[in-house]
Amino acid sequence: MLFEACTGNYIEALEAEKKGANRIELCDNLMQGGTTPSYGTIKKTVELINIPINVIIRPRGGNFIYSKDEKEIMYSDLKICRDLKVNAVVIGALTEEGKIDKDFIIKAKEIVGDLKITFHMAFDEIENKKEAIDQLVDLGIDRILTKGGKISALENLEKLRELIDYAKDRIIIMPGAGINVENREVVIERTGAKEIHGTKIVGNLF
Repeated sequence: MLFEACTGNYIEALEAEKKGANRIELCDNLMQGGTTPSYGTIKKTVELINIPINVIIRPRGGNFIYSKDEKEIMYSDLKICRDLKVNAVVIGALTEEGKIDKDFIIKAKEIVGDLKITFHMAFDEIENKKEAIDQLVDLGIDRILTKGGKISALENLEKLRELIDYAKDRIIIMPGAGINVENREVVIERTGAKEIHGTKIVGNLF
């Protein structure tokens, strides 16, 4: 079982490693669902933490429909992550119709090269989730972070099980949102997940 700790800064990432996290999702502004951390934060975290670092690339809170300028900002941040040799980037973008923004994903994949890619909870805004899984598999994405629907993963355990079963070994489905050290075993048992994600997945970091 892999525990991915969602952290809002370098200090929280250090604490998560000490408490037994297997991987870090490094963010800023967790109150807005996570935005791109600074260059300095990414650099120091990669240098001094000994577990894989996944970095969210998101220029603002709010919806996942991005302007041309916002995409250019994300492309620049993706280049930084590639150059700093992070483990993976965490991205997600949708069209006005609520579909995966394939053009953005293709361009992002070209920029990061061999880095792994997680598609974040923009996935939860997509109506046809099984179709989206198929599309993300075809695009070469490594994993999907999802709560399975609205509110939290705990409200959607059966749906998460269904998505994990549908994805099989083609792509990792990683439940997140509302999972903590007290309830994580229930989530694992009910969903069959092999990776789970949360800000309190290995204890309280704040």
